[in-house]
Amino acid sequence: MKLFRLLLVSVLLSGQTLPESTIRVNVNLIQIDVTVTDRTGKHVPGLKVDDFEVFRDGKKQALKSALWVEGQRPKEQPTEEAGTAPRASKGIRPTEVRRTIALLIDDLSLGFESSNYARMALREFVEKQVQPGDLVALFRSSAGLGVLQQFTNNKQQLLAQIDGTRFRSINAVDSLAPIRNNQMEDDPNPSIAQMAMEERLREEVMNQQRQDFTTASMLNAAQYVVRGLKELPGRKSLILFSDSLQVVDAPKGMTNPGMSNAASMIPGAMGGSRYMTINAARNLTDSANRHGVVLYTIDPRGLVYTGLTAADMPSGNARRMMGQMEQRQLDFNQSQDGLVMLAEETGGLSFRNRNDIATALGEALADQEGYYLLSFQPDDATFEQAKGADVYRKLQVKLKPSGLKVRYRRGFYGVPDRQEGPSVSPIVSSLLSPFRATDIAVRMTPIFLSGDKGQPILRTMVHFDVSELAFQDVPAEPGDKNQEVWKKASLNQLVVLFDQNGQQLKQVGKSHAVSLRGDGFAKVMQSGLSQEMEMELPRAGSFQLRTAVLDTNSKKAGSATEYIEIPDLKSKKLAMSDLVLTRENWEAENDPAGGPARRLMKPGVTLSYAAMVYNARLAKAGGQANLVTQVILYRNGKSVYVGNKAPFQPQGHTEGEGLSVTGSLKLGTGSAPGEYVLQIAVQDLEAPKKQQFAVRSIDFEVR
Repeated sequence: MKLFRLLLVSVLLSGQTLPESTIRVNVNLIQIDVTVTDRTGKHVPGLKVDDFEVFRDGKKQALKSALWVEGQRPKEQPTEEAGTAPRASKGIRPTEVRRTIALLIDDLSLGFESSNYARMALREFVEKQVQPGDLVALFRSSAGLGVLQQFTNNKQQLLAQIDGTRFRSINAVDSLAPIRNNQMEDDPNPSIAQMAMEERLREEVMNQQRQDFTTASMLNAAQYVVRGLKELPGRKSLILFSDSLQVVDAPKGMTNPGMSNAASMIPGAMGGSRYMTINAARNLTDSANRHGVVLYTIDPRGLVYTGLTAADMPSGNARRMMGQMEQRQLDFNQSQDGLVMLAEETGGLSFRNRNDIATALGEALADQEGYYLLSFQPDDATFEQAKGADVYRKLQVKLKPSGLKVRYRRGFYGVPDRQEGPSVSPIVSSLLSPFRATDIAVRMTPIFLSGDKGQPILRTMVHFDVSELAFQDVPAEPGDKNQEVWKKASLNQLVVLFDQNGQQLKQVGKSHAVSLRGDGFAKVMQSGLSQEMEMELPRAGSFQLRTAVLDTNSKKAGSATEYIEIPDLKSKKLAMSDLVLTRENWEAENDPAGGPARRLMKPGVTLSYAAMVYNARLAKAGGQANLVTQVILYRNGKSVYVGNKAPFQPQGHTEGEGLSVTGSLKLGTGSAPGEYVLQIAVQDLEAPKKQQFAVRSIDFEVR
């Protein structure tokens, strides 16, 4: 434990720009993006402006240009082997982004099987298809949305969020639920039968109204995501997983033979539009079109059977049984109508009635390979209002060449794009942006520990490269024997902890005054500055820690983000703290670069590592812990060294106390420069098989 604490000691702080692919609406020019494919679904480049015709509310528009935009598919990367270490996430710059993908799971409507299918498809998508040039976020309609806090290319974080998605379905949508008959509706007394039918119809109408409200709330959340995507470059994708997005209800008389006039008078019994859902969908599509977001919808229920099964208990009356079967088929079809509409209105695709969800995800991304930007000049009627309200203008795009298909955004509100409001402060912008601010290099190393009372503690080391700070010369005081000029700089720092839904939990603001001269200034310019922070976490789980710094003189900024997975120690399962990694004797040799904050190593040096192990079981014979440890070293995701399994049986250990695991590893003198990951695995031979392993990794760089 003492060695572990010692290793925590640190020096304390004394490309290419992609075209915009949105509907740009102003008084001089309207710009829309369209996708053209052949009969096989392949994208078709090479068309000219004369090959297109655009109509606004049926009136032909004069096209100014048709620009082909090359797709954003990243270069293919080799699939990572099973068991490889997670790649170190160093953030992504705007010029490095090739695809921006928001995944929205409508878990308020997904059934149990659909949730499972969606999770499996998403895991496969993240593990096999997410590439270094992708920026991805996962949202759930049941959770609060912290939009820009979640976009990442960190696979470990995305997989943890996917695993956190659970079956919730409170939308009462299941159109494939087994048929249950109310026997009172088959009563020979017509009055009793009609009363039972009316009672059921009222309940169904109430469910429809509740579904209308819940679906509209989900679409409003999706609009919030779309607005957040505006900050990201290029053409963006929002992929929605949902079991139901119904926009209209059919008259109940269609599937209820013998329905009385009294029953037909129940409000909603004669069907009609779900206005809250329709209005929310219209606002969502308008926002998506203006912000360059293409909506793709996936019904994870797959190919389903809607006929009678052994689980059904239909009416014994043949006419009523037929009506019940027709109602289920009708409900299923209508549940997909809104999904199709969202995709069509924004130029995307809707995937339904198919079981290969992972393939559908791949097809949605492949659809970003290329598109055309069409521009035309609007007439005055485009922005006219009707009875004081904005009018939704419908667009239609036609192709003169035969044999081709065109998909496009179907419309927009006749309102010019609004001017941007006042911008947020640079430090807040740097902290919230999905991109890492790099004017000032910042590196952050969070380390999870267990406090004295078992509460999770996060100890974080932050390193600043001060070479880009705007130091100002300040004369020494007259009475100072050393009249050398001081070099002074001022930093503002913001540290924010988010939960896995992007909701802010804690925030700390700091100001740092740096005043140096002589050898001290030269040393700090070379090695940088480090600080150590500690905060108590509210619970176990997944978190994201962000920090941003701002040079108050030059207004340059830097930021860093780290994903943190905190185990639940109260579960009594084997757990492990984060690793601390240093170069051996780094402190004695005054080499901060080899310390725990920076971890810059040279070939041939010896690495020292340490961690705490919690909840180790005691052997029944001998009463001591019976552990096995193993060290694995990775470079570019592939193992370059696998250590032997070493027994670890500390004497005098009391169950419930933490164990300090330390060791060293010598790098070869011919170690290639680059990024490495050190992984430590601990096995508890006394624990149940499913709870025997704990694994932690830490990255470092060889120069």
